[in-house]
Amino acid sequence: MNMNMLTLTVVRMLSLERPCAEGMPSHLAAGSGLTQVGNRIHVVADDALELGVFDRTSQDPGKLFRLFERPTLPLDEHERKKIKPDLESSCLLQHEGKSFWLGLGSGSTEQRNKGICVSLSADGEPQSTIEFDLTPLYGELKKAHPELNIEGTAPIVEQGRLRLAQRGNGSLVDNTLIDLDLQQAFANARDGKAWGPELIRQECPLQLPTLAGSNGPVPLTITDLSPLSNGRCLFTAAAEDTSNPYEDGEVLGSCIGVVDLNGGVSQLFQVDKKVKLEGITGQEKDGGVEALVVTDNDDPAHGATVYQTWLSLTA
Repeated sequence: MNMNMLTLTVVRMLSLERPCAEGMPSHLAAGSGLTQVGNRIHVVADDALELGVFDRTSQDPGKLFRLFERPTLPLDEHERKKIKPDLESSCLLQHEGKSFWLGLGSGSTEQRNKGICVSLSADGEPQSTIEFDLTPLYGELKKAHPELNIEGTAPIVEQGRLRLAQRGNGSLVDNTLIDLDLQQAFANARDGKAWGPELIRQECPLQLPTLAGSNGPVPLTITDLSPLSNGRCLFTAAAEDTSNPYEDGEVLGSCIGVVDLNGGVSQLFQVDKKVKLEGITGQEKDGGVEALVVTDNDDPAHGATVYQTWLSLTA
């Protein structure tokens, strides 16, 4: 599949006022979800217990907001990986004039079955948190998706759905869009109640092409979602040379695309940098989308980057 190229422009690096834990660098390295309220950017890292809050218009170090009340994660990368909550997806929800930030664990291990709902001030400042359990829902989803790895979520308000992105970076290459009942999912999250299989409304497979690797073609796998109008979603996908959703692999490149309500990909662009994009948010205007994306470097020593790009939308 021939794809046009999108140019990524640096917006900012994700430096922090303080590290997530003593002995760690003062930055977020594994950006895995991205939202925006005004000029305030929220970035969740899949290897942290905190949410990073940054100013889009400056390079001032960002602040950390604690999401989970549990012991600080170990510094050792392998031990950290075993017990991290692995928040891989996030989105914004609106209710009665108030904004809420929602983060979901990936479900790729039993330690990654928690969600978190954060109330936000009018200007996007995190205020309070409620934790909820995803185990009943993920247990049901694993019957059809044994390599479960939820990496994106987006509200499709017009259809009353909360769309999840199952990333197929395992041996089964199972890229699937899973729609939940938006109203009930949010009510449960806000009240700290578990999500169960009764929330599931629809599933549809997502067909993506491959990128060329040194040992053959490597499939693109979906890494995040962001809502657009008319039931569509903006998404990111990365070609990572691994057959295991737990282990990282060589990154061959990333793409940004548009998917419709039934899982049809109407547009797909490759980005001009060899990075793994894991978070995206977009704002529609003038017949196109201004998108912000964030990288996951798979290397704690190097901070993640927020980039900006523009894509025109087809009818």
